[in-house]
Amino acid sequence: MAAGQWILATRPDDGAWTALLWALAVVGALVAWGNQPLTVGGAAPRPLAPRYWALVLSVLAAVGAWLGAGNNTYRWWGVLCWLACVGLWLWGWRAEQPAEEHPAAREGRWRWWQLALFIAILLFAAWFRFWQIDALPQEMTSDHAEKLLDVADVLDGQRPVFFIRNTGREPMQFYLTALLAGPLGLGVSHLALKVGTALIGWVTVPLTYAVARRGLGLSRAFSLLAMALLAASKWHVSITRVGLRFPYAPFGVALTLWFFFRALRLGARRDWMLAGAAFGVALHGYTPVRILPLLLVGGAALWLLLEQGRRRTGLAWGEALTNVLLLPLTTLFVFLPVFRYSAENPDMFWTRSTTRVGSVASSELVPRFFSNVWNALLMFHVKGDSVWVNTLMFDPVLDLVTGVLFVAGAGVALWAALRRLRAVDLSLFLALPVLLLPSILALAWPNENPSVVRAGGALPIVMIMAALPLHAWLSALHATLARPRSARVIRSFSGVVPALLVVGVLVWVAFLNTRVYFGPYAEQYLRIGWNNRELARVMLDHEEQIGGVEHAYIRAWPHWVDTRIVGILTGDPRLNPVIFEIEDVTDMEGSPAEPRLILLHPRDKASLSMLEYLWDYPTVETFHSSVPGKDFIIVIHPDYADPATSQER
Repeated sequence: MAAGQWILATRPDDGAWTALLWALAVVGALVAWGNQPLTVGGAAPRPLAPRYWALVLSVLAAVGAWLGAGNNTYRWWGVLCWLACVGLWLWGWRAEQPAEEHPAAREGRWRWWQLALFIAILLFAAWFRFWQIDALPQEMTSDHAEKLLDVADVLDGQRPVFFIRNTGREPMQFYLTALLAGPLGLGVSHLALKVGTALIGWVTVPLTYAVARRGLGLSRAFSLLAMALLAASKWHVSITRVGLRFPYAPFGVALTLWFFFRALRLGARRDWMLAGAAFGVALHGYTPVRILPLLLVGGAALWLLLEQGRRRTGLAWGEALTNVLLLPLTTLFVFLPVFRYSAENPDMFWTRSTTRVGSVASSELVPRFFSNVWNALLMFHVKGDSVWVNTLMFDPVLDLVTGVLFVAGAGVALWAALRRLRAVDLSLFLALPVLLLPSILALAWPNENPSVVRAGGALPIVMIMAALPLHAWLSALHATLARPRSARVIRSFSGVVPALLVVGVLVWVAFLNTRVYFGPYAEQYLRIGWNNRELARVMLDHEEQIGGVEHAYIRAWPHWVDTRIVGILTGDPRLNPVIFEIEDVTDMEGSPAEPRLILLHPRDKASLSMLEYLWDYPTVETFHSSVPGKDFIIVIHPDYADPATSQER
């Protein structure tokens, strides 16, 4: 398998050899997996009679929550009604949770090495997501500026349900960032955005453990492997640290599938309702999670057909149908304020999704769809995303080791699903293509596919699949070494050898991923991103000299800095120090103050000549950037020139 991955990376034309080696690796993984089931289900408990008075109060509170979210505004009493309606709804159904019936669940208490590994993975995940976060990624983009303007609105007292700036966005990130920026003291800054998304990304790591352990009912050792692979993933880290909404997709998917897979496996009403509540929370995060209903509806249909239809659940049909219907109803209650906005403003709410699908000629629709499918599959091992902000351009999203494991694991997952035909196993495998669809469906913009951010919801599933063959091989090795026929000295090392191997594999994965992120990706970001910080620093350095930063401006230039970012970096999120025409320096009505310092693009010789004419021999300096090719010109009004700084920087 490793040889096949190497051939694919270095000689992509030798696809036949790659396919053969991968097929052999999948067969090897299946042999190691053996006949063991992927998951084991159980009979659901008979639900208790609902508390009807609580359900009635919940509906009344929902009416208050609906009214309290009018005009795209959260009101304190509306939020209280919203929380009350969700709490009463969940409590009113009196759902019972079944005893776990998977053999792996009877492991008892945590062993010391399991707990130590769990803590070590969390610490490594925190290090990978927070180390040098103030400096990497360094510069903001226009998307960051848009988000910080929304955060400033929240801190100024606005309470939008849906943020309409920049074609509309869900609210969760903005309120978390406002908490970090205001009460927690990080300010309206790039750092506040990055810390917020890094926190969400870090929480997703133990959530992936929960999907494997509690959702699928797999062993604790297996779940730790899946958790560790996500912790070390450059794909997840790159979309987590950038400061945009991207990590809310894998977070929402992991939170939802934790309960949904458990509902498919054990059928308990509580899990169906919690899956609906988790999906409602996910819908407040990032747009790609809107694809999840395809998986939820498909999985529920499979459960009714394969589990309820074969009388495996122990439930009457009425009880089973009620359980399934409670998932979307619970989602509706949790999603209620945003749902009202979507009902009243469908165009704005669906803009981001519909513009990607767009209007494609019918003759091109099918070939473009399959072309997008092919390109999306290539991102794992051959050619990744082209957006420099989000990832190392065109770099495969999986490292050599995880890529090898993922292919073998997908084969194991498919084999296990088809061999036993259980709803949870089939849904695990189907989750992968469904969660890739937000990237694949960029039919109007095929250059945006593959997208590491729109396909990011697939991350927990990819890492669980990658853990399948690794766990199978290590378990087979342990069983072989521990056979009674083996020598005593060999049996004594039956647990040590697999442990050393798994530590070695995980260290290798961590090395490969951290090397890419803190190496080529960091260099790429610094090379391509504009040096907004240096422009802001120059303005602040001259603040006292020119009588305040509000007197400093930037002459607009195509494909140069976003002047709003520079304004934010000076400490004023509302400041946009832009001049569109140099002739305007004599007529700045409506601007904060008269221009006394202007920054120019180095090729803007026309503006420099005009300023020298209008200002009668101003002081002109060249700022030499720390990044080659990003110098700029400083022009200071002669009345405010400082002779001590008149030499070239």
